[in-house]
Amino acid sequence: MKRLNLILASMVLSTMFLFTSCEDEYTKITFNDLPLLAREFLSTHFPNETISYIMEDNEILDHSYEVNFTSGNNVDFNSDGEWYNVDCHSGSVPSSVLGEQICDYIETNHPNSYAVEIDKNTFTYDVELNDGLELVFDLSFNFERYED
Repeated sequence: MKRLNLILASMVLSTMFLFTSCEDEYTKITFNDLPLLAREFLSTHFPNETISYIMEDNEILDHSYEVNFTSGNNVDFNSDGEWYNVDCHSGSVPSSVLGEQICDYIETNHPNSYAVEIDKNTFTYDVELNDGLELVFDLSFNFERYED
């Protein structure tokens, strides 16, 4: 009976620990708490944006950072400080983030549109235009297809 009580107590404590650790998943941090690569990216591509707040997402196996600007735009970084999402729905994604090839493609093929979001994935860059159209580029910035 003591062994059963010990097992039950261990299970209850483990469950409590699991739910307690999930509550503190997000932590507000400062600019200087970001990895150097993220700070350099923000200084280079968003020098005129004012940071509203920065959140660190502390997941069990990984963590990430979300930088939110007063304009409503935001940038997400992985644990190494590499960007993987730039969301500028209140403006346009800086051309310095998109790169020359993507900018040229948009200018040539969609002259009345501009990029409002870019996601960097394992094999592609997904770019959303202000008209809702989504473009997919490979990691060498070559256009691949339109996305639904």
